[in-house]
Amino acid sequence: MSSDNDEHLDLLFIERLVAEYKGAKALADTSRERSDKMKKQLSEIVDTHGYVDHNGHRWLDVGEFKLKRERRVGKSFDAAACEVWAKKEGLWDNVSEVVEALSEDKVLALAWDDPEIRDEIEGFYIERETWAFKV
Repeated sequence: MSSDNDEHLDLLFIERLVAEYKGAKALADTSRERSDKMKKQLSEIVDTHGYVDHNGHRWLDVGEFKLKRERRVGKSFDAAACEVWAKKEGLWDNVSEVVEALSEDKVLALAWDDPEIRDEIEGFYIERETWAFKV
């Protein structure tokens, strides 16, 4: 069992720790905002004054530093456009498929209509817990 004095010291320590945490977090947030602004400025400078290499990356040599705006290319399949094309060309049956999936809305409608299975259906909902820290 701790004495009142120990509890008082613990509270003082915790209060100081909270104050230091808030200060460190504020400094980190300010630093992140500042570095983001500088990164944006440098990116604009490289875009304006840099040269493009064979991969499409933009480079700018500044003293001992080599600034690089790396080009990243991704591809995504345009299913909607392909569907229009396949239907127009008469190929829809060759490239389409029927996928069966459970409908959560239909399951909930069952539970609404039949009180006897509500508890069982409720069991299919998995609860997950997360934590956030706030000061």
